[in-house]
Amino acid sequence: MLNKRRLLLIDSSDSARTILYKEISSEMPELDIIACATGKEALTAVNRYEFEIITTGVALSDMDGYKVIEKIRRSNKNRDTAIFVVSGDTDTRIMHADSDDSNAVTAYFDKAEGHKALVNFILSFLGKDIAVPVKVLYVDKSATSTAITSAILNKNEIEFVHFNEAEDALNLLERDIVENKNCSFDIAITDLMLSSKMTGFDMIQNIRNQLELDYLALPILLMTIEPGEDEKTDFTGIFGAGTNDFITKPIDEEDLLNRIKNLVNIKRQNEALSN
Repeated sequence: MLNKRRLLLIDSSDSARTILYKEISSEMPELDIIACATGKEALTAVNRYEFEIITTGVALSDMDGYKVIEKIRRSNKNRDTAIFVVSGDTDTRIMHADSDDSNAVTAYFDKAEGHKALVNFILSFLGKDIAVPVKVLYVDKSATSTAITSAILNKNEIEFVHFNEAEDALNLLERDIVENKNCSFDIAITDLMLSSKMTGFDMIQNIRNQLELDYLALPILLMTIEPGEDEKTDFTGIFGAGTNDFITKPIDEEDLLNRIKNLVNIKRQNEALSN
């Protein structure tokens, strides 16, 4: 996890850098934005800081944009950072022949769509919270756990639908997919101990296999009890079932909200890249 969220803008145009910097800063003032005009400046920043997103043009004043990307992919801090190429020539979406990494570019953005669209694309990928409601599917048969978790969700104005039984939740998901041509829920939260007919693991496997919703289409947070002194957490079972993450009871509000935010960001980023 980054200590500070950072974005690197690489563009030889002073006006383009200024516009993007101002508009993104106004929407996400907590985001640290570094704007560079040259490849040399950008590589200095890349070696010093870790970024969540790097955007670059193809034609820089001192070197080719793809050369900059190749050097970034060899850096220690940003070898896995999302890199967006912003270009007016979207037909030349190919790395140089001497590049060993065909996945070096995360996504391409057509400059003709305008800076507003680019700003929205970046904000969507970063998982900007405001004006984007979160919709949660919550399954838990425990009255106490449901009361605590529901109170946290309500307090933070997070929309959710609660079910005691996994079968009811799966039926709703199935209808939701048919009606919306996709899954409209951002995250599913389920307790491990549900009914005798279907456990949390069973529900998760149904979501992954029968409904064909993968880790990106519907992130899942599993709620479990804290293991005893002589017990160990079954990581193989938890993640093997198709869980993105898990949280132990009793639920801590800050921990729950951070996990929800991280998982929703996964879906937002996937949607930004797919659209």
